[in-house]
This record gives sequence, C-alpha cells and structure tokens, in this order.
Amino acid sequence: MNVAQRPSHRSQTAIESSEAVDRTSTAKILLRSIVALQSGRTIFVFLLLSVGLSFLASILQALSPILFSKAIDALSSKEFPGHQALSFVVFALLALALSKFLVEQRWLIYQPAENRILNSVREVYLRHILDLPVGFHVNRSMGRLDSIVGQGLGGIQTLSGMLFTQLSPLLFEVLITSIAFFTFVDADVSLIVLATIALYAVALVFGAELASRRLKIALNASIDAQGTAGDAILNAEGVKTLVIEEAVVKSYRDRLGEVHARFRTFYFSRGFLGIALSAVLLLGFASAVWLSAMRVVSNELSVGALVLTNTYILQLFRTLEGFSFSYRDTRQSFEAVKRFLDVFAEEKDPDQGSLQAVSGISRLDIEGAGYRYPDGRHALRSATLHVERGKITALLGRSGSGKSTLVRLVLKTLPLNEGRILLDGVDIGRLDGLKLRRKIAVVPQDAVMFRESLGFNISLSNEPNLAKLWAAVRAAEIEELVRGLADGFDTEIGERGLKLSGGERQRLAIARAIYRDADILIFDEATSALDEKTKGEILRLIRVLSSQRGVLFITHDQQVASIADEVVTLEHEGHSGDGNSKG
Repeated sequence: MNVAQRPSHRSQTAIESSEAVDRTSTAKILLRSIVALQSGRTIFVFLLLSVGLSFLASILQALSPILFSKAIDALSSKEFPGHQALSFVVFALLALALSKFLVEQRWLIYQPAENRILNSVREVYLRHILDLPVGFHVNRSMGRLDSIVGQGLGGIQTLSGMLFTQLSPLLFEVLITSIAFFTFVDADVSLIVLATIALYAVALVFGAELASRRLKIALNASIDAQGTAGDAILNAEGVKTLVIEEAVVKSYRDRLGEVHARFRTFYFSRGFLGIALSAVLLLGFASAVWLSAMRVVSNELSVGALVLTNTYILQLFRTLEGFSFSYRDTRQSFEAVKRFLDVFAEEKDPDQGSLQAVSGISRLDIEGAGYRYPDGRHALRSATLHVERGKITALLGRSGSGKSTLVRLVLKTLPLNEGRILLDGVDIGRLDGLKLRRKIAVVPQDAVMFRESLGFNISLSNEPNLAKLWAAVRAAEIEELVRGLADGFDTEIGERGLKLSGGERQRLAIARAIYRDADILIFDEATSALDEKTKGEILRLIRVLSSQRGVLFITHDQQVASIADEVVTLEHEGHSGDGNSKG
C-alpha cells in the first residue's frame, strides 16, 4: 500500500496545511487498504444488511399512520363493523413494533462490523506511520500528530455510524414518508410540505457550510493546544528537571482559552442554524396542519385524514430534525477526517522488495558521503571512513557536525545526496534497506525502550529464542541483573526503560544488537551520559565485542575515541578529516 501523494520533507507543514492534497485519491487508497485486511466479505454483508433493515423499518413506520387513519375512519363510520376497525389498530401497532425491533437489530448487526473497520483503520495507520521516512518523524510534533489522529479516528467512526445507522435510515424515512404523504394527503397541502422541505434543505446546506468553516478554525486551535500538552507529557522528565511546570501549564491554559473562544463562535453559528431550521419547519408544517383542520371544519376532509396529515407532519418534523443533526455532525466530522487523510498522503519510504538482500557484512566503506536539507543547507559533506570486522573506527566530531546524519545515511533512512556508501563493495542503493538495518545495529545515547518486558526489549519479539536471550545477556554482561530480578526476562522495565539505570539501559541495547546477530555495531554517543566507572565498563565491553564485528564508535570525546583502531575527525559543516590509524 502506498498512500502517498506528496514529498515527505514537508511533513510538519503537511499536517498544518491541506490545500494541495488530493484527499479523494488518498481516501480511496486507504479504503482499499482497509478492504484488503478483511479475511472475508462478511463485514460488507453486515453493513448492507443494516441498511436493508433500516429501509424495512422506514416502510413499516410510514405504514403505521395509514393503518391508524383507517382505524379512525372505520370507528367514525357505521358502515364498518367494530372488529374491522380494531384490526386496523392491531396492524398499526404491529407495524410500529416491528419497525422498532428492526432498528434495534440493525445496531446489533452493524456495531461488530464497525469495530472491525475501526481496528483496520488503526492497523493501516500504524503501518503507514512506521513506513514514513525519518524526515517526517524528525519534523513532526508528536502531540499534534496524536491530536490529529485521535480526532480523525473519531471522525471516521462518526461518519461510518452516520452513513449506515442514521443518515441512510433517515433519508429512507424522509423519502418513504414523503411518498406516503403525497399519496394520501391533498395536493396543495403536500405542496406546502414539499416547499418547506426544500427550503429546509437549502438552509441546512448553506448553514452547515458556514458552521464547518468556523469548526475548521476551532479544530486547528485545538490541535495546537493538544500538541503543546502532548509534547509536555512526552518530555515530562525534562519539564520537571527544568522546573517549568507552571510555565508549561500557563502556555496550555492560554491556548485552551483561544480554543474556547473559537468553539464558542462555532457553537453560536450552529445554535443559530438550529433555531432557523426549526422556524422553517414550524411555519411550513403549521400552515399545512391549519389548512387541513379548516377543511375538517368545513366537512371537506375526514377526521382520519386530519390525523394522518398531522401524524405524518410530526413524523417528518422529527425525522428532518434528526437528519439535520446527522448532516451537521457528518459535515463537521469531514473536517477532522481531512487532517487524518493529510497524514496518509505523506509519501512513504520507497519499496525495498525488488532490491538485493543483505547477508553477512565484513566491511563498510563511506566515500565522500553528503546530505543536504531540502532548503539546500549541508548537514554532511564529503565524509569518508571505513569500518571492518575485528576493528573499531571512531568518528570524532562536535555537536552539529553531522555525525547522526551519517548514521541515518548508512541505515538508508535518509537519501544520499553525494558520494557513495558500500557494504562489502556493493552500493547500498542496490540493497534492501529493511534487511540492511537488521544487520547493522545502532546503540544510541538514549536507546529506544518499550514499556514491555526485559525479554521483549532485547528480542523485540513476543516469542523470543530463550537460548539466544541468555547468550545475548551474557555477552552484554547483564546476566547477573536478569537473574537477580524476581520475574527475570518477564520483568517490565517501565516507560522508556526508566526502571533501569543508564548503564543497564545501554547494556540492554547492546544485548539487543547481539541478539539480532548484527555484523556492524554503531555506538552513537553511547557513553556520553554515563559516569566514569560505567563508561569504562562499556568501553571495555565494546572492545571485546569488536573481535567478531565491525564497530563504528561516534563521539565528541577524544579520550573515549582513543580506544579505536582508527579515528576519523568530522570537521565543521560535516567535512571529514584524515583517518588516524593506530596500526
């Protein structure tokens, strides 16, 4: 699935601006992806069946007033026996009861299907987000993205519910009731009702469009506010360390004030629209009932016909009001879904399936590698170094010199603009990036940790190979830690591994690399946050591991770099200096 319409280097502005997105095409691709996840077509049968039950319920609901009208005329006339009049009442009650039963059965059939659809949307969303390039994730705000996705999923649920359980049934009901009305009620009264419905529809469409524009502004303000809150929660430790809780809360409070003002404007327009729509219905339908009542007084119309007219008008009033709420909710849900589709319009990483697989790696050669930002600035320029099995190569450079960019280029998570990178003499442009990343392991300063068990965080699997787990923790020198835990590998390590010390987290990340059988280990400032004792232990461990693997050690610390067999200096603006070999 490639739900891609735009280049991803605009990731942040893409979330904020949506004018250039072909949302129709994106929605079709998303829909096809959801359909592809269904094991069978039963779900679609259930959806159609729920619509069919709504149609039958609408017919029965329109039939019930006709039967009541016949009963009243029969009771008012001496020409019909009493039991015949009562039979009309019984049939009218049965039709009404059956219509209500069908409505409830519709919900019973629809809701499991809706849940499966929403789960499929969530799965497709996660797959798509994980397939987006690093450039998107570097530039996006997690808080804003969470808010957009939350509102989008809510909007999809609302739209689905409106379409299959509210909007289509209401349309059926309006259509069938109108047909029955125009069939059994006088033509001039029917024309008054028809004109009322037409005026109501026009006012609804134009009023809902105006309200939607104001909702769009309010939703943007809400996304900004939730982005602030989400980012603060993600960085809660830093917020507490800097003692800026009050400042963060005040900023959030100010944004919520703006959100309240925007939504107040929206609610005012929606409330005014509701009053205007109710006035149209009251004036039009009251005129129709008044005209019918005058004809009963002048003996031009039977009492049963008046009851039928009044019943249908009340039914239309209730149905049109329900349709109005459904239409406005649907129109407003579109605004939330639009931003959700904008995320799906982001271009994914290119498909790697047709590229060459990666087996064992004994040598990595970086020759004049460079990368430019979309605005033309260089993050890295002319970097050259070599990593081979059995040796440690240190890349020395200060912050901002492009060290982390180089790692992303090696992993093919950023496109190479200049030079080339070779694995055992093969250009990485010809290699499958997914398989390449399984053979090159990165141990960063702040390793990725999941709120899962220790065993999962090493193996990244719910069914790990126990023998490999023990071998990995022995090699990473944390076997004693594992054996000392009451639950062993099943011990949960907390959010981002905060139940472990810094050194334990680094050793766990090393164990993960060993478990994956990585041939190249890249340590990206992996010891910069550790105390001297722990740092020395980790450096000794890296030296041991390098005997069977190639190691690239990235650091800004010259003393730390001294453990390497070769040191390459990454100079200002990403230039690499000459390598200094110890050999």
